[in-house]
Amino acid sequence: MKKSPYLPAGNAQKGIWLSNFRIKLTPALATKLGVSTEELVVLTDDTEGYNYCLILTAASKTFEHQCVTFQQSLKNPPDGKIAISIPVMGPIGVAPKPVASGIFTRVSILVKKIKLSTNCTEDVSRTLGIIGAEPESKSALDSVMPILTGKMVAGSAQIKYIKGTNDGIRLECKRGNETEFSFLDKINKPIYADKRPNLITGKPETREYRSWFFVGDEVVGQVSAVITVTVTG
Repeated sequence: MKKSPYLPAGNAQKGIWLSNFRIKLTPALATKLGVSTEELVVLTDDTEGYNYCLILTAASKTFEHQCVTFQQSLKNPPDGKIAISIPVMGPIGVAPKPVASGIFTRVSILVKKIKLSTNCTEDVSRTLGIIGAEPESKSALDSVMPILTGKMVAGSAQIKYIKGTNDGIRLECKRGNETEFSFLDKINKPIYADKRPNLITGKPETREYRSWFFVGDEVVGQVSAVITVTVTG
């Protein structure tokens, strides 16, 4: 029977596993297993860096919800009523030191080294959470990429994509003089109409779109190629 990977699939679950692995791999145990002080420092930095990214992601989702609520309060209350305060995203803790990409590649190499140690008993493996198969180097979800097409239909930009087995796409847009992409919508249907009015009434507007697939609450795979749609004023 094929063993399940010791490393969980979800991002949050990976963070929990990584924290447990780092905490349980004490300096004394690391020495016993042949793990150097330098490797332990790298593991500590990687753990702090990855978990900080999870904190940023959670905070950004909360802030996005606050912004959407504020947007609705501007559109929906009776004329003359002052909307709720403009949301401001505050500081999010102290950022850890930057780390190189490939955190779980480094972790996988370290786990393999630990498993080769004669002192790595079943109890030690269970304590560290490393009983199970090695994670695959690249899953199918790592390589999925939306293919967008777009055109103007009935005065709006119409975006199409093939959903496949994914739950939908996270769509971003940049238009007019904007220099950065911003979140537009989370879409679970294969056709989407961007019905926003042009930034300048009567003036044609070039809009650029890109997207990622999502499964559940997790963004997966690679970003799509950027497509351009011109919306006449």
